[in-house]
Amino acid sequence: MMVEDIDYQALQELIVRVEHAIEHDLALEADDLRLLLSAIHTLMAVQSRLEDKDITLNKLRKLLGMIKSSEKRESSGSHDKRKPALTSKKKPKSRQKLKPIKTVQYNLVDTVKGDTCPECPSGKLSKKPPSVLLRISGSAPLEAVKHIAQQLKCNLCDHVVTAPLPEVVLQDGDAQQQYGYSARSVMSIHKHFSGIPYYHQATLNELFGCPVTASTIFDQCEYVANEILPIFYEMKRKAANANLIYIDDTNNRILDQKPEQRPKRNGKGTQLRSGIYTSGLIAVTQTGEKLYLYNTNLGHAGEHLDDILRLRETALPPPIIMSDALSRNLPTVVDNAIIALCNAHARRQFVDVEVHHPHKVGLILDLYGQIWRHDHECEDLGLDEGQRLAYHKEHSLPVLEKLGAECTSTLALPECEEHSGFGKACKYFLKHDEGLTQFCKVSGAPIDNNLMEEGLKTAIRSRKTSHFYKTQTGADVANVLTSVIVTAYRNDINPYHYLNCLQRNARSVKADPASWLPWSVSMHSPELLDSS
Repeated sequence: MMVEDIDYQALQELIVRVEHAIEHDLALEADDLRLLLSAIHTLMAVQSRLEDKDITLNKLRKLLGMIKSSEKRESSGSHDKRKPALTSKKKPKSRQKLKPIKTVQYNLVDTVKGDTCPECPSGKLSKKPPSVLLRISGSAPLEAVKHIAQQLKCNLCDHVVTAPLPEVVLQDGDAQQQYGYSARSVMSIHKHFSGIPYYHQATLNELFGCPVTASTIFDQCEYVANEILPIFYEMKRKAANANLIYIDDTNNRILDQKPEQRPKRNGKGTQLRSGIYTSGLIAVTQTGEKLYLYNTNLGHAGEHLDDILRLRETALPPPIIMSDALSRNLPTVVDNAIIALCNAHARRQFVDVEVHHPHKVGLILDLYGQIWRHDHECEDLGLDEGQRLAYHKEHSLPVLEKLGAECTSTLALPECEEHSGFGKACKYFLKHDEGLTQFCKVSGAPIDNNLMEEGLKTAIRSRKTSHFYKTQTGADVANVLTSVIVTAYRNDINPYHYLNCLQRNARSVKADPASWLPWSVSMHSPELLDSS
């Protein structure tokens, strides 16, 4: 159950309207009922968390909107004498240059260098740098153009001769196709990347004078999903053989999905499953490409991971799996996987109790901050995976050992309650010490799962705007489109031109999907992604 942000002023106004409705025996409007339902859900979720005793006062304040949820903090300075991290020297992402600026040049007519000045008869015209105007124009999301082709008919055999359509029109779909590839790509990106619901798109299109219904927009997105399905399956096969895999999940809703009795992952009996999750998985290939795969259904991230790993070649070395410490995220189809746990999750538990124990928690957080500074230094110095591992062994491992000693000494204090928020944070670190220190022991192991948490924002954005999927079919369409769009975007390939390219070459994509992955198309056929 999710806790929603509810405006305090809106609640105050709702209370007045409810009191008025009770006094005069009136019915509430639909908007008031929705707001009241959100408030009840929020109250139930908070009450459940309180009953389970898994919520601190600081977390409760965050849930109720009393404080900001940012975990950024200033170092106390008294515990960390190390120099600050080096200034980042990252190059700007190339995706900023995917759309080249169209240039149009205008030359003077009947006037050349050396001509007499039209203003003063004695002057001569000389060369001067051209005047430049950068004009940025807007356009509607969709544009309807009626193409009328002349036809002639034989009066004897009824043969019809039709004027051919221009090649530029046929590049955007066949002669009988009402919605072009480009229109379908725009609809898909708006919904499954920007998070604009189908009905919002329908309203916008009507506003711009090109009405298209929400159901039609879904149909067009489904067409795109069917065309690029071979790419989605190829991404799964490639992800299965990756060296490093990040996983995480977030709540979602499918209205028509009923609870089901399903086998337990350990093979011992069954259990009633009702939770809907969007699971995210990022697989990093040996050559550095990142594959983003999303799956919304009645299952957790660990089950999504198992579905992918079943495709893994048996001769490959064990993969590194980065996740939080929930047991449901552990793979069950691979026995020798290297489990690396997220230090950001462990640190977050200390942040939540810093207000109650500022000195001791401040010391721990300052120690924790050092390992991220070391990781940034490795990146700034351009170290490879082996050099990065050696650097962390020398600098970060002693810090983590000191952090563990602090947690042990804290739990040994008579005044420390092991079931308090601070006690639980210390026990969590000590219990999961092996996974939290993998980046100091295994080459290529990441320090945290922030990359996957960032990747889930696309699914969260869609959930916040659309709130739910009606059926599993709608969720499956989103799985395919979101995975392909985000993978293209995160690998610096323009998703709009990429989707157009895949639709235009659907037969070739189906015959050989491996040659049509984003980086393959960009490398071998860059003209297919030309924005012109």
